[in-house]
Amino acid sequence: MGSGYLQRSTIGWLAGSILVLALSLSAETDLSQGTRDLYRGDFDGAIAHARQYLKTHPQSAEAQVLLARVHTAQGKFPEAYQELVRAVRSDPKNTDALYYLGRICSLLGQAEYHKLFQMTPPSYRAHQILAESYLAQNDRPKAEEEYQAALDANPRSVEILDALGDAKRYDLKFDEAVTYYTRAAQLSPRDYDSIYGLGACALFEGQPQQALEHFRQALEINPNSPDAHLGLGDALLRSDQAAAAVAQLKAAVALQPEMRQAYSLLARAYIKLGQTQAADEARRKEQELERGIIEKRERIINSKDMITPAAPHQDGATSPNPQP
Repeated sequence: MGSGYLQRSTIGWLAGSILVLALSLSAETDLSQGTRDLYRGDFDGAIAHARQYLKTHPQSAEAQVLLARVHTAQGKFPEAYQELVRAVRSDPKNTDALYYLGRICSLLGQAEYHKLFQMTPPSYRAHQILAESYLAQNDRPKAEEEYQAALDANPRSVEILDALGDAKRYDLKFDEAVTYYTRAAQLSPRDYDSIYGLGACALFEGQPQQALEHFRQALEINPNSPDAHLGLGDALLRSDQAAAAVAQLKAAVALQPEMRQAYSLLARAYIKLGQTQAADEARRKEQELERGIIEKRERIINSKDMITPAAPHQDGATSPNPQP
């Protein structure tokens, strides 16, 4: 084998490598162009590029996710669901596929809620489910309307009374919230949600002694509630019982380690007890959790999410039951 053979082999290898690279770049261009088409609203172009990419990469979760996003933007939720299922099968750890699958399942679920409401409009359960679907879209006024309709249909529903109490508390209308919670507690004295809600309202209104009673009762009903431990710890701290507050707040973070508010209160309690090192440690943990929240929000903002809520709902989800 002379130098000529080696030269020809090297040239052949380089040519093959260049061909593979060219094909790879062409395929990548298909997917990138398809994404740009999606952002421009050129759905046909996006689908064509995604399918072209799948010809050379038939198991590409990225291409399947792109197709799903196009179908979602077109309102074709079942088709989007099928593509996302394929994507997860191709790559079970693909975070985009898992994220969009969760979103599309939520949208499909809401559509089923509306079908149920149309089939059984007098049912208080239909109003309740529709209210919950509005809550999932952060449309709390509509949710409250449906909860009120559910209560009109079933005035003795503890569950609905608690939901209305939560809605009023979320809007800082504590007097109205207390009215709903009190009605629920009268119907069911061992109802955790109403007792906790009464404690939270008392705490927000600057009545720590009343809050203490309610949170202690809530913990008798559910000893493993991190929210009730947090509320009791807060009420104890406001009542100048710092040592007792520390015990409750530590119980809260033992049950829910990422409860940032508990670490904030722990720092304040340790300061009152003169334990500066423990206070610094609690603050560091609070700041660490805060950074995690900020990073998560930034990831969501930068995700370029193209899945939009089904009409007529708007925005994203929120909790109807905030902590005190």
